[in-house]
Amino acid sequence: MERPISPRSKPLSYDALKSVIKSMSVEKRQELHNHLPSLRAVNSLLPYTIKDVRISETELKINRKKWFFDKNPETSNSPDDDSNQTTIWIVDRDTYKNSPVFHVNKSPDEAFENFFNVYFKNGSTIQCFILNHVPQFLCERDGSDGFKLSISRLETNNPIVDKFDSFIRFVNLDNLEYIHLSIDDRLNEHGEQFGMLEKPAIINSKELDFHVWVSASLINYYTGLRNQTLLLNDNQFDVNELCMLIENWKTSDRPIGTSFCLYSYSYSNDRSNVFDSLELQGTFPVENRGDSADKPGIGIKMDDNRDLVVYKGFHQKNQITYPALKMEVIASGSEKKNGDSEPDVSG
Repeated sequence: MERPISPRSKPLSYDALKSVIKSMSVEKRQELHNHLPSLRAVNSLLPYTIKDVRISETELKINRKKWFFDKNPETSNSPDDDSNQTTIWIVDRDTYKNSPVFHVNKSPDEAFENFFNVYFKNGSTIQCFILNHVPQFLCERDGSDGFKLSISRLETNNPIVDKFDSFIRFVNLDNLEYIHLSIDDRLNEHGEQFGMLEKPAIINSKELDFHVWVSASLINYYTGLRNQTLLLNDNQFDVNELCMLIENWKTSDRPIGTSFCLYSYSYSNDRSNVFDSLELQGTFPVENRGDSADKPGIGIKMDDNRDLVVYKGFHQKNQITYPALKMEVIASGSEKKNGDSEPDVSG
């Protein structure tokens, strides 16, 4: 009499197999592709779970591997330049070894698209996506098939304002928790980059970490932002702009929990000191919010349900703590006014 098959010996159902494959890292799925030909078909159809991605003009980085796409150097400078010749090589950041160089009879954009389509399926999950360039094939791609990427953190460091919409339409905004945006007008004399601050995905992102190197005031853009958390690294931001921002928030419908943080990587340019120059009417002092013992904060009544508090604090980034000016919308009455005492219950 045969013994019953143990639960561990039973083959996985098709749905269970798909779930297991989808949970694997990119590297494990590559091993699956190389060593189990019978699973290649199902493996090729499923979305990936990826830790980090970076797209540049000639580079695609996925986790610890980088693919480079260049015009064939033997023809790129010749009068008979053939744009349908691309040189590709791969760099492994763990071993720092380069793959052999190989050539394909495609343009760099077409070759890039082929690799992109292998790893970026509808529903692929990416923890951090650094976007320095939007390839032309994404600009021309038809979005009617419902293709969406689930990205948690998006970083854009270059002026891609003209092509940003072509990319962000493929992102599930419900799952996008954080956007890092850098703008440097030293690289753009005409100011088109500031149009990024008019993009709905930027204005309404849950958390916007905005780094600014500009000579002009951007306060009119700041007042239009509706982020739940706004982190601002702007060394030119002054007390007049802070007063305008406070007035804008005070009369807005921003919900409880909305917060603002002004900080700088330079300790010599402590942005929390802007607080010391504030002169506002109709405020009340409040106790510090736990991360600063320097001086009391300022409370401002917004309506019967909300107060706005402004205070000096700290911002932690990459395990480093920076002085910061902070502002929050809180429930009215939840902040203890400075000088209030606890009820005497000793007797």
